[in-house]
Amino acid sequence: MWLSRVVLWGLWVGIIAAASADARGGLAAQAQAGGSPIGGATVFAVATSVKASPPIPGDSSIQARLKACLLLGDVQCVVAQWMLLKNTDKVPEWLGHFQRAFDASNRQAGACSKVAQAIHEGLRRLGQRPEFFRVTLVGEQRKILGFDEVVNGVLVKSHQVATNGLHVAVRLHGRIIDAYTGLAGLPEEEYVKRIIPYPGMKLVMETVDSL
Repeated sequence: MWLSRVVLWGLWVGIIAAASADARGGLAAQAQAGGSPIGGATVFAVATSVKASPPIPGDSSIQARLKACLLLGDVQCVVAQWMLLKNTDKVPEWLGHFQRAFDASNRQAGACSKVAQAIHEGLRRLGQRPEFFRVTLVGEQRKILGFDEVVNGVLVKSHQVATNGLHVAVRLHGRIIDAYTGLAGLPEEEYVKRIIPYPGMKLVMETVDSL
């Protein structure tokens, strides 16, 4: 058991190192392209090893698996590992809201505030330090805001995310997370590129502590 914990801890350190390298090199742009949001086969292999290692209820190995699931943007795995960590078969209300925040039904104008609050609360309870990311349209034209969904480098759909000139998401470790990106999120620079304002309108973006 001692050796297993050492191995798991080493694997988790490897994931953190890979994530740091990604933040410096911008490799995470694959989040919507079907690849690792961290951007490397090595990280996928490390995370897979962590998740595949048999855990013991209450053991630190479950913590490592939970963090690996968060890092890779696997919300179902996050829920499963949290329940295993707490040795319970009941999903608390906050975790249920967090899980459902990424449902396709929330990819519509007017849902962003509720979604952002659920994601923010979930990440906070999971030991993270999220911020709210607010996008505001400024100008005299229509307050319509779009978001381009891209898969494998191909535009598959343009969503209308706001009709009132305001969209809210969550920012964590330089990534923007909402119902359109999934838990994996997108690097902030990539996310901003996909936001489409109505012609003649300007975007104002800011991070805030509360809504």
